[in-house]
Amino acid sequence: MEEPSQRRCHFAVIAAIGVLLSACTQRGPEAVAFVDDRAGLLTPADESSISGWHAALLAQYGIDYRVLTVDSADDLSALAVRTFESAEIGKQSGAGRGLLLVVDASGERVRLEVSRELEAVFVDSFVAFVEREQMAPFFAAGRIGDGIVATGELIAGRADAAIAGGELVGRAVEASSAGAGAESRTHANSGYVRPQAMTAVDTRARPAPLDTVAAYVAAMAAHDSSADLDLYTAETRQMLASHVVTRAQMDNLVRTYRDCPAPRARIEEDVAVVDHPGESGSCAPWLLQRGADGRWRLDLVTMQRALRFDTRNHWQVAGPEALGDFAFAFER
Repeated sequence: MEEPSQRRCHFAVIAAIGVLLSACTQRGPEAVAFVDDRAGLLTPADESSISGWHAALLAQYGIDYRVLTVDSADDLSALAVRTFESAEIGKQSGAGRGLLLVVDASGERVRLEVSRELEAVFVDSFVAFVEREQMAPFFAAGRIGDGIVATGELIAGRADAAIAGGELVGRAVEASSAGAGAESRTHANSGYVRPQAMTAVDTRARPAPLDTVAAYVAAMAAHDSSADLDLYTAETRQMLASHVVTRAQMDNLVRTYRDCPAPRARIEEDVAVVDHPGESGSCAPWLLQRGADGRWRLDLVTMQRALRFDTRNHWQVAGPEALGDFAFAFER
């Protein structure tokens, strides 16, 4: 049995349209219960993943993020404000940074309550976007826990941007809420519907690895979430058929790689690695296989197995054995 400080939590978010299972290490025993599942919506594994991820958000960004599920609520906003105050959400932060996600099971609604200290960072329009475009698709698929965890990706990304822009500064203030946040419908268990491409794009595999990666990013920019694109290996298409893919994930991928250094391709026989020399750890490499037709296709199955991300979306290799034939490009 692992000690609490050694447990790892896995969540399907970021890169490769949400199929790379990131790993975050819990940084010590929990000082607070991050999840209060009164409605019984979450499995023990869900609660463990959410708690581990939220512990990392607290450690890295000083954001005290709690989750409350209830069977029903007449006034979700009022419940969120009362809970925020009574549970002293944000107190663990020491900087007044608190978030509370309230899930109303019967009403199929969610509300993300934001503390005063975070209002300028997590504005209502951003919160509504996260609920609608990241959380709701997972809820519709009946994957409540995954939806809550996936939302943490966008919260961490927004926190990083706020730190870089000087919006998130360290100062000791009392945690409180003035009702900032947003409420959205989730249509839980209604059935996941894949986003449809906004414009037609050429999703055929290319004769060069760099061109295949460029075509894939273009497909994500167009919100083409199809699992059977020719850009994917057969194993990848099979895997993606059961995955939830959101517009928010696709937008996040495009935004991330737009700022990466110029890519390069390294080829050894029928496998290739496309990476970004000089990048800071945010631009994960792409793994590709050459088919019998001479065209290169993305191997997201091996990427899922071989790459891990922390809460700042910095990647690392899980181990040489996980890379298989791709290990040649990662040897030091």
